[in-house]
Amino acid sequence: MEIHGIFLLCHLFLALGVGVDGFPMNDLITKLPGQPDVNFRQFAGYIDVDDGVAGLSFFYYFVEAENDTMNRPLTVWLTGGQGCSSVGDAFSSVGPFITTKNARGLDRNLFSWNKVSNLLFIDNPIGAGWSYSNTSSDYIHGDDSTKKRLVTFMQKWYETYPSLKSRDLYLAGSSYAGHYVPNLANALLDANKQSKELKFNLKGIALGNPMLRRKLDLLARYDFFHTLGLVDSGTYGEAKKDCNTIDENNYFSKFEANWTYTCDLFMNYTPFMFHNDAFDSYYENSKLFDAIRDPCDGNLKDLILGKELTKVSQGVDMCTFLRPNFYFNLPEVQKAFHGNRTNSHIHGWVVKI
Repeated sequence: MEIHGIFLLCHLFLALGVGVDGFPMNDLITKLPGQPDVNFRQFAGYIDVDDGVAGLSFFYYFVEAENDTMNRPLTVWLTGGQGCSSVGDAFSSVGPFITTKNARGLDRNLFSWNKVSNLLFIDNPIGAGWSYSNTSSDYIHGDDSTKKRLVTFMQKWYETYPSLKSRDLYLAGSSYAGHYVPNLANALLDANKQSKELKFNLKGIALGNPMLRRKLDLLARYDFFHTLGLVDSGTYGEAKKDCNTIDENNYFSKFEANWTYTCDLFMNYTPFMFHNDAFDSYYENSKLFDAIRDPCDGNLKDLILGKELTKVSQGVDMCTFLRPNFYFNLPEVQKAFHGNRTNSHIHGWVVKI
């Protein structure tokens, strides 16, 4: 009778689209196009974060740890931008795969964080990746609305994955996640004080190349350029003194800073002249992420034509960040991910270049 009962229960779970571990089997990814065989599962889908008719939904990608899944912590990864896809960024940063040279398949990421943790990538805010709303005003957002929506997402995601509720939780990210992650961490701790049931077992945060305050970030960046000898000490000293007159509270990239002429020249142009005699905006932007190595020498058009992007500089694959933009726009990839359920033509993928 006990065996018979377990048999019926399993079938009931399957009929409801729920696995025996409580995971939603409708979100299970059978296999991504061009993916090598692996011993862990992947899930992707939508979490509706409103109870009304707005249709506000976050897209997520969940990857189990390579081993001892049920005892590993959960790490949430949020990419900055603002507006870059965290799911897309997974395939050029801490996720289990990176794209092949022609961006039509996948290789294992030797440095994936799922070697030690379960991973959750969230397309955030609304409008990033496949996250969307049926209400146009939802696309106008700031740090406060983004934080509140992420808290709701986490609450509802745990309802979908109940066996992960008690796990140690870590929040991590890059770029504008310097705002997303601390804001979310504080909000989750506040939610713990107000809730008698669900408690977020938050253990820590990690930020990589974060945007914190615009003034401090820029000054630190050019401190680095100076240590590389890209700016002479005299120019550096004068400009650094001049730039220190800027309002320290001006840290949003969309706000115009009141640079003086000397500071503007120093901040925006001078260091890149040491890399490239002919000013080039693509070359300049690439140097924001790697001041030493030469950038990828290909583009999306090359991938469309079937070419491979193979630029390696000082042992580093410099095209890693570009190729997911192509891979995620392949129809078979979107189908495998259960993504773009609105069949929208405006959901391009923005990953750091």
